[in-house]
Amino acid sequence: MTDQAASPAVPGRARIALVAFSSLGDGLLYLMMAENLRLNGYQLTYYGDIGHQLRHWLPQLDIRPYPPRDGFDAALADYDLAIVSPPQFLRDRMDDRLLDALRRKWLLVCQRAPASWRHDLTATLAASRPPEIVAELAGLLDGGGPIRFRKFADESVVDITLAYLRERMHLARLTRQVALTPPAGLAHRRHRRRIVVSPDSAWPRRKDWPPQAFLRLCRALRARGDEPAIVVAPANHARWAHMPGNDFPTPVFPGIDALAAFVYESGALIANDSGNGHLASFLGVPVVTIYRKRNPKFHWRPDWGPGRVVCPSLTLPWFGERVWKPFVGVSAVLAALDELT
Repeated sequence: MTDQAASPAVPGRARIALVAFSSLGDGLLYLMMAENLRLNGYQLTYYGDIGHQLRHWLPQLDIRPYPPRDGFDAALADYDLAIVSPPQFLRDRMDDRLLDALRRKWLLVCQRAPASWRHDLTATLAASRPPEIVAELAGLLDGGGPIRFRKFADESVVDITLAYLRERMHLARLTRQVALTPPAGLAHRRHRRRIVVSPDSAWPRRKDWPPQAFLRLCRALRARGDEPAIVVAPANHARWAHMPGNDFPTPVFPGIDALAAFVYESGALIANDSGNGHLASFLGVPVVTIYRKRNPKFHWRPDWGPGRVVCPSLTLPWFGERVWKPFVGVSAVLAALDELT
C-alpha cells in the first residue's frame, strides 16, 4: 500500500531510535524508513547528520544529529529498540567480537549487510521491557541484517527498501513519498529553465562523466535557452569555479539544507550516479542520471520522482576496467531531459 496523505496510526508506547548511515543517498532512504515507522504508530527518533540538516523540511519527525562517538550507547539506551546502520567509525572497528556485542543490543541493518548481522532481539527485549512493549515491537525484532534481503530484479533501492519494510518489518502502511514542508518562500520548480548540473561523485574515477563533457552539455543547454548551474561538493568547488571553459554559475552552499532549497526551485537536475540525484528525486525534481554501465534499471537509480538513466551505447574492456565515458553523448542526455520536462 502506498498512501502519501496517510495520517499516522494511533501512537503506541514503544520508542524507537533509527540511526542512519552517513551518505546522502542512504540518509534519505532512512528518512523514508522513519516516516513509515511513524505512520505505523511508533514513536520514532531519527539520528543522522544528513537528516538533521533537512529537519526543517520534516517537522513531523524528531530528527537529531549523530550522538558523540563516545555517547552512542548512552543516547540509544533510553529507547525500547534501536535500529542502527553503524556509522563508519564503528564499521572500521567491527571485528567478530564487536559485531556480536552490537547485534545483541541493536537491530543492525544496511543495504548490503552480511547475514551475520542478523539477530532476533525478542528474548533480549522480553527480559527488559513490559509485555505490551514487546508485543508492539514483535514484527521488527528479527528484521536485522541486509535491507536487500532477497534477490531483486530491476527494482530501485527505494522499492527494495519498501519491500524490506513490508516483508521483514511487517509494516502494514507504506508510503514512498515523505511528506515535505518546504521553508517559507520556496516554490517547487519556480525556475523551470534552471538546470542543475552535478558533475562530481564520491567515486570520480569510476563514476564521473568527464568534466569537458559536462561543459559541452552546459553550452548546449544554454544555446537552447536553458540556464545551467554547476553544483559540486564544497571540496571540489574551487577546481570547478576556476576550470577553463566554465563561465556558468557555480554556486557553493553551506549545507544540505541550502542545496535542497536551490534544487527544489530548479527545473531539473543532471548528475552522475551520486547523492545529488537522490536529493533532487526526494524533492520531486526530475533527474537525469548518467550511469557507467548499460543498465538503465540499476538498483541505486534515483526513484522518488521522475527520472531517466542515460547509459553508454557500448563499453570496452581495458586492462581490467571498462571504458564507457566516450560512449555517452550530449545529445542522449538532452533527449532524456526532454522526455522528462
